[in-house]
Amino acid sequence: MGVDFIREQSGKPWRKRWDKGLDRLTSPGLFDVQFTNRQRIVTADLSGGSTLKVGDQVVVQCNGQAVIVCSGHRQVGAIQGISADVRAAIDGCGGVALGMVERVGLFGNNAELSIR
Repeated sequence: MGVDFIREQSGKPWRKRWDKGLDRLTSPGLFDVQFTNRQRIVTADLSGGSTLKVGDQVVVQCNGQAVIVCSGHRQVGAIQGISADVRAAIDGCGGVALGMVERVGLFGNNAELSIR
């Protein structure tokens, strides 16, 4: 009486009750949309003698055709071959953007910067 009674009285199996339930869960709803800050990662070539650590804040500045990286009042590096959309985003902020050091290369000659 045990298992047979439970199977007969419980109705459809669990998978049948959730027929198309997974489709409804994956479809976007009113509160599913999340807007995040767009983060751009660029690689900067560091000049000799600069000591950057992960978490340091730097200033990324457009200087004519070049894009330079400054820490305080001194230039610590440059970004070569920056993409057009990142350059447009920096130009849209008045030519200056704040960057954060995400990773420093093994030999200290390059760093990955996140620009917001």
